[in-house]
Amino acid sequence: MQLPALHSMLHQASELAAVKNASLEAVCRREEDAERVLAEVRAEKAVRAGSAQSANELVTALQEKIQRHTAGTGPKTVTDVAEEPDNADPPSTRASIHRATRELLLEQGEATTKEIRQHIENVLPHVNVKSTSPELTHLVQQGLLVRPRSGVYQLGGEWATPESR
Repeated sequence: MQLPALHSMLHQASELAAVKNASLEAVCRREEDAERVLAEVRAEKAVRAGSAQSANELVTALQEKIQRHTAGTGPKTVTDVAEEPDNADPPSTRASIHRATRELLLEQGEATTKEIRQHIENVLPHVNVKSTSPELTHLVQQGLLVRPRSGVYQLGGEWATPESR
């Protein structure tokens, strides 16, 4: 082949390579955009899953409360008549923390504040663990938990009786 023909082929190949590189870059940008959108969708899914779980827990707690009231099998419990403070967590969050704490203490017998927080983080990732200490104090005041030592909790009151387990 002649040198001018080779230069012409080089020029055409360079143009083709430039077009292909531009096409590849466009696809890479689309892929990055899709990954960014997917990450946003996954984050939204996680938030909505937590909200749905909280709503379902609230429904369950309300159904249990209605059953207790309609069954008429016993007096109202301390939790039925207790007033919520103005800055309280939503009932579903409080109920979730109470349920998780009770489950752990039924399993272990006693637990430290740190162990309870870790358990809540594991089973209720959507719940802010900063709410744990006030809720534990609230449960102690209701008589559902006792503190045998500072920072250590055990089941108390109606939670400690065999028929409530």
